Amino acid sequence: MPFSFFSIPFSLLMDLSKYKTLFLQETGEHLQEISKELIHLEGEPHNSATLDNLFRHFHSIKGMSASMGYEVMASLSHKLEDILDAIRKKRVAISQEIMDVLLNGSDILQAFTKMVADDKPLDMDISFLLSRINTVLTAKESVPQPSIPSAPIPPFSVQPAAQGLSLPTMIKVDSGIFDGFMGAVGELFTVGSRLKEFTAKSYPVEFHEAVHHLGKTIEGLNQAVITARMIPFDELTQNLPRIVRDMCKKAGKDAELVMHGGDVKLDRAVLEHLTDPFVHIIRNAIDHGIESPEERIQSNKPPKGRITIAVARERDNVIIEITDDGRGIDTNRLKEKAAQSGISKEKIEKMADRELLLLVCAPGLSLAKEITETSGRGVGMDVVKGNIESIGGRLEISSQLNKGTKIILELPVTISIIKVLLISISNQLFALPISKVMKVIDVSKSDIRDGSPYPYFVYKDMEIPVIGLRNLLMMPPLEDRDTLPVVIIDAKDKISAIVVDDFEGEMDAYVKPLSRPMVRMNGIIGVTVLGDGRPVFLLDPATLISG
Repeated sequence: MPFSFFSIPFSLLMDLSKYKTLFLQETGEHLQEISKELIHLEGEPHNSATLDNLFRHFHSIKGMSASMGYEVMASLSHKLEDILDAIRKKRVAISQEIMDVLLNGSDILQAFTKMVADDKPLDMDISFLLSRINTVLTAKESVPQPSIPSAPIPPFSVQPAAQGLSLPTMIKVDSGIFDGFMGAVGELFTVGSRLKEFTAKSYPVEFHEAVHHLGKTIEGLNQAVITARMIPFDELTQNLPRIVRDMCKKAGKDAELVMHGGDVKLDRAVLEHLTDPFVHIIRNAIDHGIESPEERIQSNKPPKGRITIAVARERDNVIIEITDDGRGIDTNRLKEKAAQSGISKEKIEKMADRELLLLVCAPGLSLAKEITETSGRGVGMDVVKGNIESIGGRLEISSQLNKGTKIILELPVTISIIKVLLISISNQLFALPISKVMKVIDVSKSDIRDGSPYPYFVYKDMEIPVIGLRNLLMMPPLEDRDTLPVVIIDAKDKISAIVVDDFEGEMDAYVKPLSRPMVRMNGIIGVTVLGDGRPVFLLDPATLISG
């Protein structure tokens, strides 16, 4: 369902200026339809469907204008709506006078819309038109007498919309078109990469310059397409207040939803991965976090709970925090449930709080005391974590008993074209997201110590576990190596190191999703293609670390 002005929660309308563009777009569309429908009505005065459509368009303009504070527009729309209602109820019949009033009314609404766009005050004198509308509405006869001609409505000091043609400043485009654009840009990146390889050979300076210019052009095109695909976070959460209401009603609880930073924009492809996770997170907050009104009163809390969503941009990432003021997570109960699920008690006791709380994302592990219609089977948070990490994001949980829980999502702004580090194992290239790479270093074998479950080395006073990519790929280790090329990564909520054969540099990669049956390959989240046509798999660091 497309985003609509009416879908904006009222609590988000505090700063109305940022919705001005949306108001102008939707009002313009309604006025275009009104113009066409009025002409249809004049030719077919008894067409009830046309009357209903006109009524709906004027009603929408009235509601949007009132929400934005444009009272004169709301009042005029309401008056024109009254005329249509009188026609529908047979109190008046359509005449030339009524059609002139409706057409002039739509022209004035168009003029008001132009004033809003130009930031001008809506101080046009429309008293004469309002007087004629009142005359129409208070007419005694249901059918005007043709023998008494109606006085013509004098011209206004504005140019009616019908006297000229214009194009809208905003257009609606199917999102699939932009997906196609992004695919084409990705192919251009591949071609550009191949041309750069050619320039490494002995080609004229002019060729080098042309390739460099082409690369800059492709980067600019990529940025333009990404900008076009960026949409406000609000568009994802427009139905969330209703979802919260329905969930609370079913659970016998009461909670309000508060949004901050809903105007932060993300790539549509990123938001598409958040649809299911957000429903799971909100459901958990209501089912497991927010207490009943009676429990909250006993705990000296307001009877109504609160779920807060805060969104902020940090460089190339977006941080989303979902906080509830409920009962929080009981870590002792979590440890019991983890032990029952098969995790050793020794491992559980060694876990830091951040790592322990992430156990709620383990498949099959649930803290619910009983299974309900919506939760309690230990599914949901594993889906959340999987979706977030599949796009190179990170999930973190913090909680205080009887005070509430906070879930933090760190997401890339866009995922189609990303910077990657190329690494090699034998003659096979792989890629790692640069956003997860902390450092690339050579580590002496003598500095690596035995440990469990992985060996480790000390770097900046940190014990960093070492995982061999060759081992994960079930390949024999290389012999006679005094130093090991190591990629230090921040994933799986901890710092780890992956041993590779060599580093092959960085590149901007257009990452394509895997198709079946390759989508089932563990640890691989996509594929890119080099300029020479070689495919390169994009590895998921979090999966590599988890083994």
